[in-house]
Amino acid sequence: MKVIPALSLACLVAGPGWARSQEPPPSPAEPAPPSAQAPAPTPVKIHPGVIELGRDVFLPHLYQDTKASFTSRESLIGLALGGFATAAISFQDQKIDDYWEAEDPIGDWSEIGDQWGSGFFQPAVVVGMYGWSRWTKNQELATNAEVLAEALILQGLTINLMKPLVGRERPDHSDKLSFPSGHTGNAFAFAAVVDDRYGHKWGIPLFALATFTGLTRMEDRAHWASDVAFGATLGTVIGYAVSKNHDDYPYQKAWRRKKKTKITLLPLLPSPGDDRTGIMISMPVR
Repeated sequence: MKVIPALSLACLVAGPGWARSQEPPPSPAEPAPPSAQAPAPTPVKIHPGVIELGRDVFLPHLYQDTKASFTSRESLIGLALGGFATAAISFQDQKIDDYWEAEDPIGDWSEIGDQWGSGFFQPAVVVGMYGWSRWTKNQELATNAEVLAEALILQGLTINLMKPLVGRERPDHSDKLSFPSGHTGNAFAFAAVVDDRYGHKWGIPLFALATFTGLTRMEDRAHWASDVAFGATLGTVIGYAVSKNHDDYPYQKAWRRKKKTKITLLPLLPSPGDDRTGIMISMPVR
C-alpha cells in the first residue's frame, strides 16, 4: 500500500502553501506616529524690568562684587601693593604739588581729564551700550554694559565713603575730600573692565587716558599725588575683580550659584541565599 506515503509526501510539499493560504491577509501597515518634536528653546531674557533688574541683578551682583574686590587673594595683593606705593609717594606730596603749581605742564589740556573722570562720560557710554544692546538683542553687549555699571557704582561708593572718613584737605584748600581721587578711580575702573572684556587693544589706550586723568587732577591742584595713586589702585582692583568674577550672562537670577550635591539613601534588601541588609549611599562623582 503506497497510498499513504504518497499522500504524506503530497501534504509535505503542499503544506506550507496551503497553510499560507489559510492565513488572513496582512493588514495595511499603520503609519508610524509622528516623532515628538523637541520643545522650542526658551528665549533668554536679557532685559528684565526695572524692579527685577534691581532685585535679581544689581543687588546680588553688588554683594558678590564687594566680596570679590575686597576678600579675594588677587584683590588683597593689589590693594596691598597700591597701599605701599601710596604711602611711599605721600612723602613727596608737597614737592610734587610745588612742581605742578610752578610749571603748569599740561595747561588747558587738563580739561580733558577733568571731564573724562567727572562721572558723566563713563555712565553715558554705559547707557549707550545698554540701549544699543536692547535694540540689537546683543547679550554680550548687555553683559559688558552691566559689568561696567557695577564696577563704576562700587568704586564710586567706596571712594565717596572714604573721603569724609579720611578728611584730607585738598592742595587748593577748597575742602577736605581729597583722599582718594574719585576722577582717577572712575577712569581706572572703566579701563580695567574694558581691558578684561575687550583686550589690550582697547584697554591700553584707556589706561593711558586714565593716567592722564590722574595727572590733570594734580595739575588742577585738586589732589595730591598719593590721592591719585590710591584712586588708581582702587579703580583697577575693583574693575578687574568685578569683571573677572562676573557671569557671562548676568541677567540670570543665580550669580555663580554652586550646584548642590544630591545624596540618595537606598535600602539594601536581602537576596536569595544572603540574609544581609543595609543601606546603599548614592552620590554623583564629578
